[in-house]
Amino acid sequence: MLNFTLTDLKYLLALAEEKHFAKAAARCFISQPTLSIAIKKLEENLEICIFERENHQILLTPAGNMIIEQAKKILGEAQQMREMALSYQNPYSQPLRIGAILTIGPYLFPSLVRDTIKLAPELKLILEEGFTTTLTAKLLTGELDAIILATPVTEAELEQTEIFQDELSLICSAKHKLATQAKILPKVLNDETLLLLGNGNCLRDQVLQVCKNNTVATNNISNQIISSSLETIKYMVEMNIGVSILPKIAQINLPANLVVKPFSASKKPTRTLSIVTRKNFPRKSLVKLIEQQLIAQLVGS
Repeated sequence: MLNFTLTDLKYLLALAEEKHFAKAAARCFISQPTLSIAIKKLEENLEICIFERENHQILLTPAGNMIIEQAKKILGEAQQMREMALSYQNPYSQPLRIGAILTIGPYLFPSLVRDTIKLAPELKLILEEGFTTTLTAKLLTGELDAIILATPVTEAELEQTEIFQDELSLICSAKHKLATQAKILPKVLNDETLLLLGNGNCLRDQVLQVCKNNTVATNNISNQIISSSLETIKYMVEMNIGVSILPKIAQINLPANLVVKPFSASKKPTRTLSIVTRKNFPRKSLVKLIEQQLIAQLVGS
């Protein structure tokens, strides 16, 4: 007879993501022995080995991978049931938890909070920034209610609504030779030092795709410098260390000696911003409210 709780499944997911007992326990606000006992009992109850524990490494077994995926679904359904009950009482009774990728959140969240306070002061927002994969996983398990992405989702449980075409432009220092050109041919990037975000950022992949689509051989670019944030890249570009490609929504609070140049192309390079939620999310009227605010903000920018 199966005998485990939703809390046990939360512990299970924490360990699967952290791959470290101490970190998972801290994340769950419990002691490490408590977590270890809960995981052991769950494995005994299911009569399978979920984790391999060797040389201080925590690895998921093939069976464990399947269990983790099912645990995510169970927790997501449980969260949805709770939200359904609350939505019938009062859709504003619980905060709306919104996630955004790191190249979107800093530029949209401040105005979104300001506008929400004016339009629906009773609605409380909880905001989170992260990578696409992390945010999507949290949306599926009910830890987030909606996420703002710049890439398509493939999960059948989710629905995605496009809200904005975010044009990509070249940025360079006012002292750079490209600063005098009205429009930029993508092929000139072959001769430039290109500043990029690190692996895991979808904007990095989109920038490299712009290069690929315009016959720029990324392995022939004279140099690539990796940074952790768009804001750092802006200031490095201003210092004439190299050039970069910046989305329109991030073209605010630009350093004084940094200039923005559009690409010379029949079809301007863009990334598609969208808002994603679960198909069965009961408070869709609130997500629609957020969607309308974002569109108004983006169109007016």
